[in-house]
Amino acid sequence: MNTTATLDAEDTEPTTKTPDSKENGTLLMYVNDVLALERAMKEAVERQVADASVREIPEAIAFLEKLAPSTEDRLASLSELSDKLGSGAAGVKEAVAAAAGMIAGLYGKVRKHAVSRMLRDDHTALGLASTAYSMLYTTAVALHDGHTAAIAQRHLREVTPLIMGLSHVLPAVVVAELAADFPDLNREATEAGREATRRAWSQDGESGS
Repeated sequence: MNTTATLDAEDTEPTTKTPDSKENGTLLMYVNDVLALERAMKEAVERQVADASVREIPEAIAFLEKLAPSTEDRLASLSELSDKLGSGAAGVKEAVAAAAGMIAGLYGKVRKHAVSRMLRDDHTALGLASTAYSMLYTTAVALHDGHTAAIAQRHLREVTPLIMGLSHVLPAVVVAELAADFPDLNREATEAGREATRRAWSQDGESGS
């Protein structure tokens, strides 16, 4: 049986669970967790897009201007799902507070080579979101909620290419920032960094060939 196809077909089916059911409470926990994480990421990316140092590096601003609207789309979907599952403002507020604590060490710090480190933090946040969507999807499947599972799967498919795309952008940003202090640096480091990352995520990378 093709589980993915079944869940996609169930995406339009209304939930039969009551808002105060045990299943809904469990699903809400995961939905609000990832909703809060996406909200924190959206706020951080908005600040980054407006940052003058970011706008000086074409690769960085191009990626962030792609990331920002995708985050907004996922937030809208998650907010609607949270409401349908029975969450009130208090539940979302609690999740936001928890997420803020979880990623407090990521955003808002001023550092040397700030742009590459901003993007590194975005990469970490996207990785957390990917894991959270995987957990939400698994929970929804386990609890027979095809609608929630389909949303989680769709968002997971959106986030994972962003992680790979950012892995491609980061070496160029690192080299651009280093060039200000080291004009004679090896500019082939950009492609070397990309290739090292690609190989690390591939079967070739595992074999060390």
